[in-house]
Amino acid sequence: MFLKKRTQAELSMLLVAIVWGSTFVIVKNSLLEIGPFLFLGIRFLLAFVLLGLVSWRQLKSAPKCTYYSGCLLGIFLTIGYVFQTVGLKYTTSSNAGFITGLSVVLVPIIYMLINRLTPNFSTIITVFLAFGGLFLMSFQDWHTSLSYGDMLVLVCAFGFAFHVVFVDRLSHRHSALAITSVQILFVGVFCLVVGLIFETWPQGFSPSLIAALLITSIFATSLAFLLQNSMQKYSTPTRFAVILTTEPVFAALAGHLWANETFTQRAFTGAVMILVAMLIAILSRKDKPGVNGRRTSDVRCRI
Repeated sequence: MFLKKRTQAELSMLLVAIVWGSTFVIVKNSLLEIGPFLFLGIRFLLAFVLLGLVSWRQLKSAPKCTYYSGCLLGIFLTIGYVFQTVGLKYTTSSNAGFITGLSVVLVPIIYMLINRLTPNFSTIITVFLAFGGLFLMSFQDWHTSLSYGDMLVLVCAFGFAFHVVFVDRLSHRHSALAITSVQILFVGVFCLVVGLIFETWPQGFSPSLIAALLITSIFATSLAFLLQNSMQKYSTPTRFAVILTTEPVFAALAGHLWANETFTQRAFTGAVMILVAMLIAILSRKDKPGVNGRRTSDVRCRI
C-alpha cells in the first residue's frame, strides 16, 4: 500500500514538473497580449482566491508573525517571478527553464556564505558545471556578453534561491497553507499595483490569455502547492527534488513543440551541464529531520 502511495505521490510531482515546464512557453506567448506585471498580478491574486478557500481558517487564526514572515518570503518570490517573467520577453523559454534551474545550485552556496562555511567538493563541482553550462547556453563565443533576457532570468534564479533559504528557516514555525497564501497575496498585490501604474490594461482577454492565466494560477500555483503539501509524506524530499529537476527538460520540450525553439549543440551541452549540476546539488545533500519528525529539504521549493 505504501509503495502504491509513493508511486502516486511521485507521479503527481512529475505532473507538477510537466506543468511548471510548460508554463515558460505559455507565459512567453501571453506577454504578447499583456504586460508582465499585470499578468503576474492577475495570476497570483486568482491563485490566492483559490488557496484562500482552503486556508481561510488558518489565515483567520494565524498570528501576526505569519503575515510578517509571509511578506518577507513574498519579496523573494516576487523577485523570482518578476525577473523570470520579464526575462521571458527577451530570451527563449528553453533558456529560461534551465537558467531558473540554477536556483537549485545557488541554494547551498548561499547557505555556506551565510554560515561562513568552506565549500565542499560537490559544491565546487556544481558551481563549475552550472556556470560553465550557463556560459555555453548564453554566450555565443568568448567575445559576447550575457544576453539581457538571460541576465534577468539569472537574477530570478537568485530570487528563488533566497526564497528557498528563508522558507527553510521560517516556514516550520507557521501553518504551511497560511504562510503560502500570504506570499501569493503579496506577489499578486505588488505586481497588480505596479502593472496598473506602468502598464496598459489589455482591451480584451483572448481565449489563449484566459487559458494561460487559469493554467498558471490553478495548476502551476495552487494545485501544485496542494499536491506537494499533501503528497510529501509518502516520499522523501530528495526523491521529489530529483523528479522536479525535469522541469527545465519539459520547458525545452514545450518550447520546441509550441514555439519551434531549437538548441544548438553548444547550448545543448550547456543545458546538460546545468541539469547534472542540479542533480549533484540535490543528491549531495541529505534530507534532515523537520518539525514533528517530518523530513524536510532545503534544495527545492516553489509555488
